[in-house]
Amino acid sequence: MGKKRVELKRIQNPSSRHATFSKRKNGLLKKAFELSVLCDAEVALIIFSETSKIYEFASNNDMAAILGKYRVHEEGTETSSPTSLQNVKYHESGLEKLQEKLNALQKKEKNLIGEDLEVLTMKELQRLEKQLQIGMKRISDRKMRIFSQSSKLLTHKVRALEDENKKLQTKIGTRGESSTSVQETAAVHQTNLHLGLNTLPNGPSEMTGDGDNSQIGETEISNV
Repeated sequence: MGKKRVELKRIQNPSSRHATFSKRKNGLLKKAFELSVLCDAEVALIIFSETSKIYEFASNNDMAAILGKYRVHEEGTETSSPTSLQNVKYHESGLEKLQEKLNALQKKEKNLIGEDLEVLTMKELQRLEKQLQIGMKRISDRKMRIFSQSSKLLTHKVRALEDENKKLQTKIGTRGESSTSVQETAAVHQTNLHLGLNTLPNGPSEMTGDGDNSQIGETEISNV
């Protein structure tokens, strides 16, 4: 058996009508989103419930741009104007919107630097103050991160210089000890040479001990 077709007519029961509206409304919004993504189409969907509650969907979240394009298209169709005129009107509409956004950004920039505050309400001033506080906190956090990174880098450089200094001092100390050892060895060698020269006999007079004895013996024999 095939699926039974439901007769399209107003649902009399309020609860059933509300449930059907909610279910089919969600399905319609979903289909509009899928169509815009799959086919790269510009889709605008507006739904008013029986209580005048509005539900809408616009591709790229720009309902105004799509409606503006639609109005330009309708005006061109009614007056049978050329396509080029439609394009001009469409671009003019887009240019006006960009100009409005630019003016809004310029106004916001002036407010951020403390200008044109007279036209702002108390609520707008409080919101601006909150934005400035958030901005100041972000700036302070960024400054602290940069300061911490710079401090770590400087500490690393100082440690590297200290290590290099220690190595140089060690090399200088080793060379000083070697030089002192060589000087001490030379001094000892010179001392030994000096002592050795003093112990040597100065001449024949220091070696006449045996000769004198022989002369005395000869004298004693002749006296006898």
